[in-house]
Amino acid sequence: MDVNASELDLDLVADLNAEDDDGLGWSTLADARALERIAPGALILAGNTSAQAIVRIMNVDDDGQVHFHVLPGPVAKNRHMLSHSLA
Repeated sequence: MDVNASELDLDLVADLNAEDDDGLGWSTLADARALERIAPGALILAGNTSAQAIVRIMNVDDDGQVHFHVLPGPVAKNRHMLSHSLA
C-alpha cells in the first residue's frame, strides 16, 4: 500500500473492504505504524486515504497477518474508544 500511516495518524494501513475467509478485515504487521499497538483486543485507527475506521484487533497470525473487526459508526463518534491517544 502506498499510504504512509503517519500522514493520517493511522495505526494500521488497511483496505477496509478486504476480508479474510472468516469475514474479518485484514492487513499485515508491515503496514503498522507502531507494532506495540497491534495486539488482540486493542482498538486502533485503521484504513487508508479513502476510508478510516476504529477497529478491534481479533488476531495476529505468526506470518504477520492482522485480522480485525470494523466498529460501526464514524471515527469521530468512536475515537474515545481507542486503546491509546493519537498525537
